[in-house]
Amino acid sequence: SHHSFSVPDVSICDPSLALEFEWLTHNDLCGSDHFPIILKTSLRDDEPAAEHWKFDRADWMSFRTLCVSRLSDELALSEDPVAQFTDTLIEIANQTIPKSHISKNKLPKVPWFNDACKQAIKERKKAQRKLFRNPTAENVLAFKQLKAKARHIIKTQKKTSWQNFCSSLTSKTKPKTVWKAIRKIKGKKSTSSLGHLKVNGKLLTDKKQIANLLASTISKNSSSQHYS
Repeated sequence: SHHSFSVPDVSICDPSLALEFEWLTHNDLCGSDHFPIILKTSLRDDEPAAEHWKFDRADWMSFRTLCVSRLSDELALSEDPVAQFTDTLIEIANQTIPKSHISKNKLPKVPWFNDACKQAIKERKKAQRKLFRNPTAENVLAFKQLKAKARHIIKTQKKTSWQNFCSSLTSKTKPKTVWKAIRKIKGKKSTSSLGHLKVNGKLLTDKKQIANLLASTISKNSSSQHYS
């Protein structure tokens, strides 16, 4: 409103982490009334990017052949039959079933973002650059109009995308499909990780420990001691 671009923004960080981050602002307002703050860190995330099996492109003939030849009764004689069987099966799957790799640094695509959204954002950025070079009342008004237009187009496309999805739902639609579509519309990455499990006040985060605990619980509940 004052044709000024100097507004203080503050980010609070623990002193022990301060040197691990780089503070800067985005060069585009992104439809907001202030520049978004970007925090870059040199800390590494050791969690691997999510991978998914592409079962529709699997070579099932080769998979079956390898299973018949390699998953023999001799595996039961090994020191750890279950681990040996699992490792062999995964090795066969890696040879016959391709995987999709999701980069953790790349934002997922949203189904509602189309050419209309792209063009509206392009015009908004163009008006913003013109305003920065020449902050007149006319350029301020033009930028506000294009910012409002871009916001309206994006909001409309989101609504239309959601309505189209809802109209495709039937009584046979799986809940997994619904939640997957919701995550896509929101621009969130899909994940198949187990996350964590709380047992007797203790938090388990190791995937192998969680799997073993779930397996032992199911085994106990399915044992004969629960039947008369």
